Amino acid sequence: MLTLGVETSCDETSCAILEDDSRILSNIVSSSLFRHQEFGGVVPEIASRHCLEQIDAVYHEALKEARIQPSDIDLIAATQGPGLIGSLFVGVSFAKALSYALGIPLIGVNHLEAHLLANFIDQPEPEKYIGLLVSGGHTSLTYHEHGKICLLGSTVDDAIGEAFDKVAKILGLGYPGGPAIEELAIKGDPRAIPFTKPKQTNPFDFSFSGIKTAVLYFVEKKNFERRDIKQIGKSIRKGRSKESVYIKPSQQEEAPWLRDLAASFQHAVTQWVVQKTVAAAKDKKVKTIAVGGGVSANTYLRAQLQEVAREEGLKIYFPPLSLTVDNAAMIARRGVELYRNGKRSEMTLSGVPNLVLGGKS
Repeated sequence: MLTLGVETSCDETSCAILEDDSRILSNIVSSSLFRHQEFGGVVPEIASRHCLEQIDAVYHEALKEARIQPSDIDLIAATQGPGLIGSLFVGVSFAKALSYALGIPLIGVNHLEAHLLANFIDQPEPEKYIGLLVSGGHTSLTYHEHGKICLLGSTVDDAIGEAFDKVAKILGLGYPGGPAIEELAIKGDPRAIPFTKPKQTNPFDFSFSGIKTAVLYFVEKKNFERRDIKQIGKSIRKGRSKESVYIKPSQQEEAPWLRDLAASFQHAVTQWVVQKTVAAAKDKKVKTIAVGGGVSANTYLRAQLQEVAREEGLKIYFPPLSLTVDNAAMIARRGVELYRNGKRSEMTLSGVPNLVLGGKS
């Protein structure tokens, strides 16, 4: 069985060919990230235009790499949501037209659910596990049992990826913020600056807006000149080595606390995520955790989760780095599962920008 996956939820345009549910024949991703960097974040109109411009070329490249013809495709799985409505419309419309032309079934996929299924493209999915989704727009904990998904908690304000981006903006590090903060934090002290853990009524909900504000106040209190911070950010974005980022004599005194600030921020949000994830596993009495989303590529988060997993006797899954970003292979994987469970989509399928993950617990 060959499944075409189509993913256009945000600033990536992707098509993939998946054989059954375990072999990726192609997974082509065209990103518009470079078009958004000067604006410090994703511009919806630019993202949707990029999807429209690239979708046909990406589709044909996926067929070429997989060495198949359109007539060989058995199923089409397309991202229905959540995401930017303009981008979603491009992928859904393309998938519907192709489904009609080829006379093959169509499945609408929740791309958040697909992020977690990216762990199980080449290995069996566990019967029960906790799902941790950490991305630019979403942070949530889910309980999975025999294919059913139950939402345990999610962010009440900023997602963890948003927090990284906003803190990076405060420090003048540019967009996207996650990689820049991770690099800056390498030589910092993760426990130099304590941050207060937010309290939520639901123990599995997340909140990252407060720590962003705390970082802002900390920087303002230091009365540090913005032009110096921005210069450090420019050095990082130009790809200089970690040893040569802080090269100006005027920056030497301030640079250590900037490194400590980045490291402390990264440590704090990581610890909150790790603690809640382990608590969810204990609450549901499961020993398996699957992690997905763009922030799952963060090496510090991976290390902290792996360390706690060893201590608590938990098995933890991380997707390959190539599958942490929005990609069509994970959409195809989720589509195959839905298809085998008897799900089908009609030609009335449309993009749903606020599509929810699982069901309320």
